[in-house]
Amino acid sequence: MRLITSILLFCTSTAFAFEPHTANYQLSINGIKIAEEVRTLHDLDGQYFYTANAKTSGMAALIKDYTISASSTFSINKKGVDSNNYQILEQEDKQVTENYMIDIASKNNTVMSGLTKTQPNVVTWKAKQGNIVDPLSLFLALSYDLKDKPDQSEFSYQVANGKSIEQQHYKKTENQVVRINSQAFNAVKVERINSENNNMQAYFLSGYQYLPVTIKMTKGSKKYLYQIKDFEISEVKKLQVSF
Repeated sequence: MRLITSILLFCTSTAFAFEPHTANYQLSINGIKIAEEVRTLHDLDGQYFYTANAKTSGMAALIKDYTISASSTFSINKKGVDSNNYQILEQEDKQVTENYMIDIASKNNTVMSGLTKTQPNVVTWKAKQGNIVDPLSLFLALSYDLKDKPDQSEFSYQVANGKSIEQQHYKKTENQVVRINSQAFNAVKVERINSENNNMQAYFLSGYQYLPVTIKMTKGSKKYLYQIKDFEISEVKKLQVSF
């Protein structure tokens, strides 16, 4: 299972910046509620530290003990979000099923793996010129660009996923109405294009500074659905939603 993806707010000053926040999601796979996920963004003097922690909940917890912990550090430049480091640890019933880390240096066009239990060799990938993001910071990059480039409809990212560097393309399509707590919101829809086996659709609320409230992903035979449960940030009213 891959964590994806992400939540973000902006503050407007001389340049866009991310506000520290905590958000909670409900993750379902093939229509079955599997886990609760907490995502937290920290501002470290211009560098950002983003974490995601998921754990099985409800009836699923009685069948399997499943946890994922992931983190990403990144900065912002004139091109948007630019990752520095990413790592993930996935466990099933206390057994490590996936564990890898990568160091990203877009100025050198390189991504280098670290040594972990499931990644026993150091591998270096050569990237194209430009920013590089990781699977966790990808939605932050999308949210940032939706806010920073409102007239742009297509976005491309180099995504380093620990196995390769993918060139992923996304398109902003027509706005769609989503309902949260019986209230209708006009959400910005973004979907991945030019990908047959790894599709994604996400819905961002411009009224809440492009917070994605729903993320739908298909990977092979598995359909992932992330739905926001609550969101909290300083100086912004807490948002509680139910689906």
